[in-house]
Amino acid sequence: MTESDASPWLRAGVIAAAVLLLFVGLGWIDASAPDEPRYTQVAEEVRAMKNGPADWVLLRLNGEPYDQKPPLYFWLAAAAGIPTDRVTELAARLPAAVFGMVAVVGTMLLGRRMFGGRVGVISAALLLTIYEFARLSRRAQLDVPLAALELLALAGFWWLDRGLSGRGRGALVFHAAMGLAALTKGPPGFLIPMLSVVAYLGWEGRLRDLARAFPWWGLLLSLGPIAIWYLGAASLAPTGYSEGALVENVIGRFFEGTSHARPLHYFLYQFPTNFLPWTLLWPVVWIVGRSQVFSGYAGNETRRAWRFLLSVVATSFVFFSLSSGKRGLYMVPAFPFAALLCGDAAIRWLHGRARPPRSLAIVAASLAILFALLGGEIILAWMGMPLLLDRVPGLLEESNLSLLAAFGGSLLLLATAGALTWVVLSRNRVRVPAFVSIVIGGVFAVELAIFTLLFPGIDAMRSPRAIAVSAAAFTEPGAPIGLFRDRAMIGGLAYYGHRRIVQLDDADDVAAFVEAGGQTLVLKRRKLERLGLPVEIVSSSHFGDRALVVVIPAPDEFPEAPEGR
Repeated sequence: MTESDASPWLRAGVIAAAVLLLFVGLGWIDASAPDEPRYTQVAEEVRAMKNGPADWVLLRLNGEPYDQKPPLYFWLAAAAGIPTDRVTELAARLPAAVFGMVAVVGTMLLGRRMFGGRVGVISAALLLTIYEFARLSRRAQLDVPLAALELLALAGFWWLDRGLSGRGRGALVFHAAMGLAALTKGPPGFLIPMLSVVAYLGWEGRLRDLARAFPWWGLLLSLGPIAIWYLGAASLAPTGYSEGALVENVIGRFFEGTSHARPLHYFLYQFPTNFLPWTLLWPVVWIVGRSQVFSGYAGNETRRAWRFLLSVVATSFVFFSLSSGKRGLYMVPAFPFAALLCGDAAIRWLHGRARPPRSLAIVAASLAILFALLGGEIILAWMGMPLLLDRVPGLLEESNLSLLAAFGGSLLLLATAGALTWVVLSRNRVRVPAFVSIVIGGVFAVELAIFTLLFPGIDAMRSPRAIAVSAAAFTEPGAPIGLFRDRAMIGGLAYYGHRRIVQLDDADDVAAFVEAGGQTLVLKRRKLERLGLPVEIVSSSHFGDRALVVVIPAPDEFPEAPEGR
């Protein structure tokens, strides 16, 4: 395949679609659990510099040293918030969206070099429409930036290994991107690309080429930035910072599962789930790889490219499976490489066909039926006749209904338009790529509707704003808010409440807080009886699956909470 296989209009179309999907409405909704409120508040404390420029070195959350993540993402979000004098939701998410664009374009360019322009375009379109990738690209989250930087690093190695650029230039990109990746999320940003290269060269029987990929000066670029930052932060931090940053957060998570402990087989089901909808193409990858690529029908360069891509995906899978701490989003950096495998396999599978295969028609029809059923259910709910959606607390509130109705109508319209277009193309015997465009375009349109209509419609269910603002209303300016046994809420309460948060772990902490003049406490409703003193409930709210209340000290016994979200 050659560059002529993909027109400039197709490339421009994918890039325009990425801009729409990743940037439109980026700041329309509040920061939502579990990570966004915390990351947004950390970035805001970097920008505010209450402790001077040192806050750009030693990160803080709620005024206390934050040792969970390296600083690059927070630096970028803080810089984005400087023009508005606050890290808004838009500023907090902007780095993730920009890196999402980098990943899409990088996938297109790497695919072009490996397999030709058409594969590059289709692979970029597949990556963009993986729901989890698009969703995380629109959140204040570290994994899409990490994915883009690891992609740049490994693309630099590919350029170096295949002689597509000067030796020094490829090594420079490889190690500089790894250095930034490590500065984004710690050791995995360096270890995954390095181990992927080792696995690939080992598969190729070329381990002697490792010396060319890892010159001494390259290690200064890949490990130097995070080492310099860590030494600076540790010199400013109180005793115990190193234990939290290294022992607990890095070593403890990997070997002991101190956070997000999951079984060894976790990614056997989580990776396919998070790669949807294009997990449906994995059987095609298997078929094409076995019957064409590794059977001798494909050229040596194609086999080499597949070995490289498979090495990266397998390395990520094995590394994070061996880690005791696991989250589904840890595999996001492998998505671009899996998308390239899917893109090349799909093109080879469809090559030479006059009509779309029956399996593609079945997938398209299934998606259309699914969208139609979901859209119909939402419209019924809007009309006051829900079948299932009334079981979701807070979903069918009057404030949500207009956007939910628009989303449901969009699904019905897309399903109908897609079905009609498929019939018209079938009768006119249009080339197979047009049918593929319908499937990918339909997924894109549904995801755009989700981000611009559904998410704003259910925003209040996912935001800590209501409980934070309510708690702040009952707290004098400058006074702290007490938070009873729910550390995950600290970021959201601090960001939207504009107050310092005091963590209270037991009844003795609560008593000391009130005795010192504490006025307001936030806690889960089910933990009221553990406070150890009578309180008055002044507000209640839902934040995700949390039923929260705001209470103030009172001489009365526990009263019933007023009705509320």
